[in-house]
Amino acid sequence: MRPKLLWILLAVSLVANVFFAGGALYAFCFHGEREGRQISRQLDLNPAQVQGLKALRETVASRRAAMPESRGGLRAAMLAEIGNPTFDRERVATMLNEWSAERREYFVDTAQDLHAYVATLTPEQREKFMELAQDRSFLRRLLRGRR
Repeated sequence: MRPKLLWILLAVSLVANVFFAGGALYAFCFHGEREGRQISRQLDLNPAQVQGLKALRETVASRRAAMPESRGGLRAAMLAEIGNPTFDRERVATMLNEWSAERREYFVDTAQDLHAYVATLTPEQREKFMELAQDRSFLRRLLRGRR
């Protein structure tokens, strides 16, 4: 009787773990799509506008992926400079200026693309968009979907 109970408990545990892992994977992979659908409903987007939003999100994602250095790279370089026996102020300033220029270019390009997309919305949709955009997380959810 005892070994049979252990096998049943093991099977139940295995099934629970598989469902937990599957749910986590689903949430990770499809959360962005759900965000897109939610925003589409909030703005009452037509099919062409939904496709435009999808294209905008893909453009922003590829631009973000093409950025030469992530924050981690800057952080590592800064820590390396801090760890040096002498501090090279000019090198740190140069690193920060380069990082700033890359980010500024990214945000200007993204703002331009977002402006072009918002121009495709009806006046009512634009008004709703601007209302939703007051929430700090709205644009992140709109453009990234996750986080």
